[in-house]
Amino acid sequence: MPRTPPPLKTAFVKYREREFLYLHEVDAVIAAMEKTRYPTRNKAIALLLFCQCLQPSELCWLRWSDLDLTRKTLYIIRNRELKSGARLHKQVNLQPLCAPEMELLQHLAQERRCDWLFATERRSRLNQRSLHYIIALAGESANLPFPIHPYMLRRSGLYYRAALLLQPLHLSLQQCCLLWNWYGTKVKFSKQQEREMRAIGEATSQAFLAVLTQMQSFTRIQSYDNLIDYLLGAFLLFPERDRPIYDYWLAPKSWQSQLFRKHLFTTSSASASSAGL
Repeated sequence: MPRTPPPLKTAFVKYREREFLYLHEVDAVIAAMEKTRYPTRNKAIALLLFCQCLQPSELCWLRWSDLDLTRKTLYIIRNRELKSGARLHKQVNLQPLCAPEMELLQHLAQERRCDWLFATERRSRLNQRSLHYIIALAGESANLPFPIHPYMLRRSGLYYRAALLLQPLHLSLQQCCLLWNWYGTKVKFSKQQEREMRAIGEATSQAFLAVLTQMQSFTRIQSYDNLIDYLLGAFLLFPERDRPIYDYWLAPKSWQSQLFRKHLFTTSSASASSAGL
C-alpha cells in the first residue's frame, strides 16, 4: 500500500493571534487553577512557568531535591537533553524564588507523596502531554480568546524580565533594533543611522549588551539571534505604556548575581559589570 504523507502543520496564526500572554491574562490563568482538581500543584506550575521561564521539560523533571525552601532557591537544569531517561544537561542555574512561589511550594510540600516536585495522583512524574492539557484547560476556564500552551507563559515571563532589565536604559524599540543591528548583524548603516548610534552613547550601548548577556545567562539560550526576539518582545508586552509595571504582584524584588560563561561580541566583563546589571 502507498504510504500516506503526514498532515501539514497548521500555522499558529490560525489558532491564536499571538504567542504570549499579557499580564492580566497570566493572572487569569493562575486564578483559573483554583478550580482544578489539584489547585496548589497547578497554581505552582503556572507560577514557575512564568516567573522562572521554564520549558515544559525543565518543569516536568524537577525533583524535591532541586528545591531549597530555606534559601528560597530552585536548582534548574536548563535546555535539558533526554537520552534513554538519563538526566543529561547543558547548563545549570540556581534561581531565587519570589514570595508567591515560596508560599505555594510550601503548601505543596505538605502534600508531598513522592520524589517528583510535580507528580500525578499515581505518584509518577507529570509528563509534558498532561502539562499541556492542564494549561489549555486553564485557558478555557479563564475565558481567554484563544487556546494556550505552557510556552506562552514562559515567553511572557521572558518578555517581562527583559522589560524590567531594559526599563532603566530608557531605550525605544527603534534604538534597541539599531543597537542589535550595529553589534549583532552585518547590516550596512546609513549616515543618519550612524549619527543615531553616536547619540545613544557608549555607556548605554554597553548596558544594552550587558542586558543581552544577563538574559543569555538566565535562559542559557546559546544563539543571540534567538535571544534578541525575547528582548524585543518586552515592547509587545506593554504596547500602550512607556515602561513596565513595577508594582505587578509577580515582579521580582531583586536579581541574582550571574557568572557569565562567555561575553557578548567584544564586550569585556568589566564593561558588563560597570553597567550595573
